Amino acid sequence: MTTSMNSFHAQIKNWWIPALIGIALIATSVLIVNKPLEAYLGLSLAFAVLVFASGVLNTVFSIANRKVMDGWGWYLVLGLIELFVGGSMLAFPPLSAEVLLLYMGFWFAFRGTMSMTYAWMLKQAGIKGWGWLMFWGLLTLVFSFLMVMNPLFGLIGILVLTALSFLFLGIFSLMLGLELRKINRLLA
Repeated sequence: MTTSMNSFHAQIKNWWIPALIGIALIATSVLIVNKPLEAYLGLSLAFAVLVFASGVLNTVFSIANRKVMDGWGWYLVLGLIELFVGGSMLAFPPLSAEVLLLYMGFWFAFRGTMSMTYAWMLKQAGIKGWGWLMFWGLLTLVFSFLMVMNPLFGLIGILVLTALSFLFLGIFSLMLGLELRKINRLLA
């Protein structure tokens, strides 16, 4: 074990949670592409449920790993923000449909930034494969800015951009879960 692994001094608990979130995000991307006419109508509700569920899982993940993972607080902050945003979208569906593009753009920007931060932390810990995680986080961030900065472009391309953002973030989250699993195997 190298000293760069000091932040992972014990096994990561619930490594499968980021992988599970990744699979859900990738599945959502496939659904958006396959049902374009119904997608926007259901996107607001689906997005609210996904964000809320992600908030629950990220909160659980952060609390479970608070003693063994540096930066666990960022997952807690992310989980609490997702609980608030997802809950507010579920509580006010008509408003959610009107501001869906902004909600999604800012959520993807936050998640893309968090993804890049965690990729950097893995790099600092000497974990191979961090570059791909950084790549997927950066793509998520780029597409989020396109959604927010040009609403007309965002409205025209919402299905494609949303599907791609879910896909990129899903790939990142799935890869992160698998990397955490590898760390567990190294430490076992």
